[in-house]
Amino acid sequence: MEPAVLTTVVFSQAIQTKPLTYTSPAAREREIYFSSARNLANAQFQLADAELTQRLWQDVSDRDLDVDRVLNLMYGCWFHDDAEAMIDADEAFLQSGRAET
Repeated sequence: MEPAVLTTVVFSQAIQTKPLTYTSPAAREREIYFSSARNLANAQFQLADAELTQRLWQDVSDRDLDVDRVLNLMYGCWFHDDAEAMIDADEAFLQSGRAET
């Protein structure tokens, strides 16, 4: 009978140590755009890898992402590892009305 109690205790501890988190669809979408822009900026500006850049742009197309939004993140933000700068550039773009609805 003790092993069942031990199993229950371990199970309840496992649940308590891993909190549930919710990520809104808008936040997930924004992260997809940020990731695409970061990867493209790295491939195009730092690595100068034309083949990788082409594959990444194909990925943008396959995901049906807004090209103007990706370009805004690539060129409208100097530091792609700065989350606040990326958010500011993205919000400015979205508020400008140039984003697809």
